Amino acid sequence: MMRWAMAMARHPKEAQEFSLALQAIQPIMTDSNASREEKRNTLNMMVNELSDSTFKMKPIAEQILTIINMKEDVCKEYADSEAQTDGILEWLPRMKEYRGLLLEEVQRHRKQYGLKV
Repeated sequence: MMRWAMAMARHPKEAQEFSLALQAIQPIMTDSNASREEKRNTLNMMVNELSDSTFKMKPIAEQILTIINMKEDVCKEYADSEAQTDGILEWLPRMKEYRGLLLEEVQRHRKQYGLKV
């Protein structure tokens, strides 16, 4: 968390842009009545709207990864980490730039749930 805060302090414009984007999507992302598809579309829209300078910041990409739902029930829908990563990239294509980070995060969650990595 401290590393993230330090990176953002050096990039106030990008930090503000990301913060405002998060605030904009929060109502849908926290709405228990919103469907998975609505939440995915909302996150994809937010990611696509980020400027290149903001999106290219690794700490921002890492924060986006924490927003992606990798709960056990979602992980169980996929045979392995590669399939799950590819599935995420189908609805969040801009994250292809961070495929390696995404794969690591998927693997971490799958290990946590005792699923095939």
